[in-house]
Amino acid sequence: MFSFRLWTPFFLFAILSLALALVLTNPYLPVIGPIMTGIAEFITGTEAVAHYPDLYALLPQTHGWQTLILSILIEALLIAVGFIMFSGYYRNERIGFGAALGAAKGKYFQVLAIWLFYSVVFLLLLIFLPRLFDPLIGGSPRRTMAFNFGIRLFGSGILAMFMYALPYILLDGEKFVAALGKSVRTFFRNFVSSYVLAVVPYLLVLPLSAALFDPVLIVRRFSPELVLYLLIGQIVANMIASFVFASSVLRFYWEYAE
Repeated sequence: MFSFRLWTPFFLFAILSLALALVLTNPYLPVIGPIMTGIAEFITGTEAVAHYPDLYALLPQTHGWQTLILSILIEALLIAVGFIMFSGYYRNERIGFGAALGAAKGKYFQVLAIWLFYSVVFLLLLIFLPRLFDPLIGGSPRRTMAFNFGIRLFGSGILAMFMYALPYILLDGEKFVAALGKSVRTFFRNFVSSYVLAVVPYLLVLPLSAALFDPVLIVRRFSPELVLYLLIGQIVANMIASFVFASSVLRFYWEYAE
């Protein structure tokens, strides 16, 4: 945790995510402001994303969807860089950010495919399961919040089956399908440990996710800017969670994978 150079890829994505949040709260910035606001308007279907204080009520939604795109295109590569840097650290070899980036770029499309696979599976869970269990939720805000967090915990277990695919691709040179198959086998041989590895980083983010569950309530009862401050806290928590996830999965992979 105190080897600061290992934080580089995670810190870079946090800065990028923070910059996106600041742009979305300043829709009249020259050039970039109208572009990002136009994307946010397309996502939400309303021009309120350009008006105070509604833009803060919509901020978690607009930032979440745009960050998802950045995550698939950029964070996937940076996480791969993190895995390679951690692999050097665990072998007492110093691998710098530049060298790790060069190695990860050579396998970018396979890494992108894995990250896209993760994202599609998780989105399908978030979209279709609430519809399936809508009669049980009954429109209750508390039940809806609890159910959404339950979906994420369940989804973390599903994605845990495939979390070893990146090390198999990056370090063992496996192809996409073979890496997925070996990851699933590794998961089922270490079911409890693997699930814990997947869930604990999410629990680091959970309190801030819960606080941002109803941004409209925050805007009405407190201060619109509080949504931005909570979102910044969530970005920092996500950075820490990504660091913990990547370092823990790789260490576990070294000791227990095929």
